[in-house]
Amino acid sequence: MTKRKASIAAIFAAAALGGIATVAPAQSSEVQEAIAQGIVGETASGYLGFAQTPSPELRAQVDAINLGRRSAFADLAQQRGTTRQQVAEETACNRLSSVDPGEVYQLRDGVWRTRGAAPIPTPPYC
Repeated sequence: MTKRKASIAAIFAAAALGGIATVAPAQSSEVQEAIAQGIVGETASGYLGFAQTPSPELRAQVDAINLGRRSAFADLAQQRGTTRQQVAEETACNRLSSVDPGEVYQLRDGVWRTRGAAPIPTPPYC
């Protein structure tokens, strides 16, 4: 196991133990529906993003999820002696691999794509 993959495993092990339950806070049915419709998707930065213009209510919900992720990333980074960005990127590797076919995602180039049957190409830091 590479050092980076070991770090990713540690993030999710900590989350499973309750250490960072806010990395993937519960999503409302509105957010889940927006993901299914391709309005919201995972990004290579570790946060959710908007592939289409959201309603103000949806924007507020996604912003709350992202604030929770940011806080969790900062807490874990402090525990590990690393940066919040490093933790966010490691989390993005895992989150991108969980995008289902038909859902949208964004890599570092800023282009929104819809996942087909093939796996998503992972960013170089994964």
